[in-house]
Amino acid sequence: MELRATEDIAIGQNLTSPLRPLAAVLRDSALTSYCSACFSALPSHPFPLHSPTNPHHDSPTPLYCSPGCSSADSPLHLSSGEAHLFSLFLRSPPSTWIDSSDLRLSLRLVSIFQKLPQKSNLFHLEENDAVLERIAGLMTNRERLVCGPNRNNEGENCVNYDNSSERIREGAMLLAKARKACLGESVNVHEPKSFMFEEMALCLVLTNAVEVQDESGYNLGVAVYGPAFSWINHSCSPNACYRFSVGPQDDERSPLRTVPAVKNGGACDLMVEGDLQYPCLGDVEENGYGPSVIVRSIKDVRKGEEVTIAYTDLLQPKDMRRAELWSKYRFSCSCKRCNSVPPTYVDNALQALSAGNCSTIPEPSDTRIERLMQSFNEAIADYLSFDDPISCCKKLENLLLYGDSLQPNGSKSPQKPKLNPLHHLSLNAYTTLASAYKVHANDLMALHYDVERHNRGAFNMYKTSAAYSLLLAGGAHHLYAFEPALIATASNFWINAGESILNFARNSLWDTFLNSESAILDFSSVLTKKCNTCSLADILEPKSVGPDRNKEFEDIKGRLYNCIADITPKVWGTLAYKNSFLKGIKNPVNFSWLEVRENRTVLENLGSEAEECNNEHVWMNLVLLGVHCLRFGALLSSICYGLSAETNPYYETLAIFKESA
Repeated sequence: MELRATEDIAIGQNLTSPLRPLAAVLRDSALTSYCSACFSALPSHPFPLHSPTNPHHDSPTPLYCSPGCSSADSPLHLSSGEAHLFSLFLRSPPSTWIDSSDLRLSLRLVSIFQKLPQKSNLFHLEENDAVLERIAGLMTNRERLVCGPNRNNEGENCVNYDNSSERIREGAMLLAKARKACLGESVNVHEPKSFMFEEMALCLVLTNAVEVQDESGYNLGVAVYGPAFSWINHSCSPNACYRFSVGPQDDERSPLRTVPAVKNGGACDLMVEGDLQYPCLGDVEENGYGPSVIVRSIKDVRKGEEVTIAYTDLLQPKDMRRAELWSKYRFSCSCKRCNSVPPTYVDNALQALSAGNCSTIPEPSDTRIERLMQSFNEAIADYLSFDDPISCCKKLENLLLYGDSLQPNGSKSPQKPKLNPLHHLSLNAYTTLASAYKVHANDLMALHYDVERHNRGAFNMYKTSAAYSLLLAGGAHHLYAFEPALIATASNFWINAGESILNFARNSLWDTFLNSESAILDFSSVLTKKCNTCSLADILEPKSVGPDRNKEFEDIKGRLYNCIADITPKVWGTLAYKNSFLKGIKNPVNFSWLEVRENRTVLENLGSEAEECNNEHVWMNLVLLGVHCLRFGALLSSICYGLSAETNPYYETLAIFKESA
């Protein structure tokens, strides 16, 4: 199935009203902090399960933000056997399941599907009913997930071809045990037919469930939505994205701007207005509670055009995207971006090993790439697993500078990095380095606050963290210019860069270099000051709603970016000061210097531009740059998520900086 637009839709418009889930559950790690019904943060005194007794004192108990949420969710929790699943999961942890959320979600759907009409009842499958392609309109994908491409004529006897089959079988047995225990029955674990429907429900969850995230990107849980969302197909160059709304909310309804498309002799035709939009739903309806999902356009969408979203990280090269999509969903992506010959500029850049090879088809050695990836992963593990940010930073910067040789060439001047600065490994490294430098600076400040030498070291690390955040934002923006579907990624990185730069600019260690009173006064006033160059302050969303909306968006975007491009060279030498890798990046927001012959020296010594943080002019430009990065990220975010205080992080960030100024 696929969904198509019923009308011409401009960029940054809702394609759906808020859609409630069929079912949703929190991740195990979020059960004690968030409401199990609406996913909002719990109050200091949460409300318990709406039940006189808890049959399983050894298992986690859902908590709620209000009596209403407890009353709404408790019946499904109790009737589905979720408490029994918790108990089984804790007593005998399955070898292939670390988190129980997908299993709990499947169990809830099994309970919900019991509401299907008797003729569609799925709990007593006959021997020839081996595979159900859809349940309540949603694809199960069981044949591909469990059986794989090689299967014999008996649907229930499948050939395992990777560990996903074993994982699904183990999970389905747990579901069957929990459901039977809830009914006071037993299940024959040696007979696959006795848990076949649970297996189908679990496959449906693995195929259709989406991670529910809050505005900061924290993964709260998983949810399955009806066909109005789940029938939207994937593309690596999508024209839509989606966001979530958690907490109590009104069920506002507006007409859907998409309809299913049906195949007619190989061509897709829109279903005529007035037809049943989403067949095969039976009596299954959306829950009256739970996190809502809203689909928005990130490009202009023409009437009749298919609406698509991304199922995977678009800032990965083609082979990695395809591998992930096959692993999770068992399909090979054939979108325009994946089928492009030659590969698109973005896909070349993400996998080109050398800095001058972004516009040509790269031919890297598979062995070399594997070796590089292993080295990067080991370096990042030093930080994430062993809490050693110093070792992580040193290893990553050596990899960026010298590639897999890990050996300096003896030159003391800034040199061309051996690894392309836009390679996906480089971008991942910038993310880790920005975090690792900040964490190490915080550690130094906490342990050695009164020691001047350590204060200076912490100050420089905050500076380097801000530099990597800016480099990451600039790199993502360069790729976004060639692939507009990267707008959400670019938005997040620009906002992070703005926050990092402003945090550095308001650092108390600036008192060593500046008059603190004037600095604080300027910092407070400049946050909302209209820029003399771009003339923008709070104009962060195009006002037009028709055909001119995209033109207005491009105009605002261009004015903001031109200011960023103008300010950055005035502070980059300071941010890159004394860092061997960063000194070799000529400009972190303009990568035109990559488009030169490989045998030509393209990275220049920043020389006179490189200076320490020792004058108010540099400081003021840092504040201006941080504000513009925030505003630019907010503009892009307004397209993806809207510009309300609830959905756009710009307002919360700005309020925090105003209060601390």
